[in-house]
Amino acid sequence: MAPKPLGKWEKYGKRYCRDWERETGLKEWIRSVPGDDTKAACKYCACEIRAHHSDLVAHSKTKKHKRHVALFSCSSDMKKHSFEFEVENQNSFDDDITQVKMDQSVNVCALKLAAHIACNMSIFTVDHLGCIVGGIAEKDISLHRTKCSTLIRNVIGPTVHEELLRDIGNGHYSLIIDESTDVSAQKQLCLIVRYFSNKLKCIVSSFAGIINLTRSGTITEALLTFLNDNKLNIKKCVGIAADGFNTSLCGNKNSLLKKFYELNPCGVFIKYVSYSLYLCSSKAIDMLPLNIEYMVSRTYLWFSHSTFHQKRYHELYAAINVGENFLKILQLTETRWLSISPCINRVLDQYETLMLHFQSIRDNERDYSAELLYQMYSDPVNRLYLVFLQPLIQEANRINKLLQFETVNPVNLIAELMLFYQNLVQRVMKPCVFTTWSSIVNYDIHCNRNYMPLSEVNFGSAFLSELINANLSSHTVETIQSRCRDCILEFAKQIKLRLPPNVHHLESLSALNPSVVLSPTKPEFSTLSFLSLCRGDHIKLKQQWRNLDAVSWTNTEDSQIEQFWIEVAKHTDEVGDKDFVELGLFTLALLTLPFSTAAVECTISQMNSIKTKLKNRLQDSLLENILRIRAYMHRNKICCNQFQPSKEMISLFNNEFYAIANSKDATDDSEEDIF
Repeated sequence: MAPKPLGKWEKYGKRYCRDWERETGLKEWIRSVPGDDTKAACKYCACEIRAHHSDLVAHSKTKKHKRHVALFSCSSDMKKHSFEFEVENQNSFDDDITQVKMDQSVNVCALKLAAHIACNMSIFTVDHLGCIVGGIAEKDISLHRTKCSTLIRNVIGPTVHEELLRDIGNGHYSLIIDESTDVSAQKQLCLIVRYFSNKLKCIVSSFAGIINLTRSGTITEALLTFLNDNKLNIKKCVGIAADGFNTSLCGNKNSLLKKFYELNPCGVFIKYVSYSLYLCSSKAIDMLPLNIEYMVSRTYLWFSHSTFHQKRYHELYAAINVGENFLKILQLTETRWLSISPCINRVLDQYETLMLHFQSIRDNERDYSAELLYQMYSDPVNRLYLVFLQPLIQEANRINKLLQFETVNPVNLIAELMLFYQNLVQRVMKPCVFTTWSSIVNYDIHCNRNYMPLSEVNFGSAFLSELINANLSSHTVETIQSRCRDCILEFAKQIKLRLPPNVHHLESLSALNPSVVLSPTKPEFSTLSFLSLCRGDHIKLKQQWRNLDAVSWTNTEDSQIEQFWIEVAKHTDEVGDKDFVELGLFTLALLTLPFSTAAVECTISQMNSIKTKLKNRLQDSLLENILRIRAYMHRNKICCNQFQPSKEMISLFNNEFYAIANSKDATDDSEEDIF
């Protein structure tokens, strides 16, 4: 019997005791080991046991020892006992198999519990959850926070990460990176990899890892080290999406972008768009009077802190709007992007009722806040600004929501943004024909000579109708129109600052839509600007591009662009050769360009929800592996209750899985054919 390791707090080893040779149950077989007083020997089993009384007693009760004792003590009837020995040996073998199966089922249960904890709750809860589940399942499940965190960090997390790297393989991928600071003031770089999954047959965006940023190293060095450690070839990186205003990422000197272009000249850089829309709208709203935003936010605060005010308003609303449901005023918050759009909608829908409510409070209670709000609601100028702002912010909010979905046609996302920018320009600038995206971006919106007169600016039909009914003076109308024009112009200027620098490449991606590819008037392949991103055989790609419309394809809708090009890459001719595989793989690589940053934004939100003030001692290795497990569930579209541990996880779950644990992290939670 192999000696067991010493206990965690045991300082002194045990020694062989001669009194054991006179103890019933031990004296018949125990012997000392010459030269080693830390062990005892069994004369029947011919093995050594650790010189611990409990180990000796346990050895005497094992089936192996009893079998050997029976073999030696029954020499008078060797044949009979030989038969009994064989039967007992076979039964013992069957019992051992059953025990192994039981142990494996317990390990599988523990792995499922650990994955559930990683996806849903704090590791502290497993101290009680393991006992509850073990009692219900009638299994001896010994799973507490140290073991659970070790399973997450050393077994489940690394296994699913290796599966991700195998799925990427030597294929093309894109990176979405964002810098964040956790609750412990540690700067971190969150990495999302976007690639075509040969296993899932679709393009997925999944969490790749966390890079801790220190003063001693730059972001570029840290990222390159991460890619090398994970065996990701930077020359296979199609594009990088990052914050365009971060100088360490996109500056002119020693930035990540500059180093990326040196190592991969064919790569594409894409600026964040979704968060930029929030910044653009904030800058644009600053062109309007301050009391507009104050009126919306103060209306929410009036009701949020007083149930009495809510009750009175509810009664007034029910009396005026019979049969309609009362909708609460929404909060204007900076943490929710473009949240002012639904707030303005809710205020305009109840504008007259709100004005009557504040008038009633002012007349009966002489409340200064109610007096101030009533004056704002009584002023038709404020209503005009809200009516003007509503469709503008609503359209920006619609585009922002599109950028948050990963299932939307990626080619159309940037097209929506460019169309929004073009509409803003055409509302305030003199008529001009834009033939390409580059012509839109290069149009000088800072030149005053290109501005239209105020009377010709497109402020929206709702605004003009409200303006006629307001009966304002010409001077007041001119002031309002001037501010509204400045708002539109500032919105356009802010968007232009954040547009990707290589719009000509992105514009040519619209030719990848099935409706364009299969049309008789599709553009020549040599005229597409993204051709410069390809290192393959251009002649073969051009020939395959020309022959695409000769095949009857199944997925021909623009919303099925990924499925269309997967079908193209898998298509075989009559001989069995894949006649479009080069073009299909090249196009799928282009479709991995990260226009949507929803994945990295959601991941950072998860990081902040996992590592909180109450769990600020959570180590980075455990945090990273928790995010890996959640990303595994997300990309495979399964819930934690559908998780099945792989054979690799079960094989790693053995007596030595603690050995690779870092002693510092032991209590982390204590506070080229891819077809």
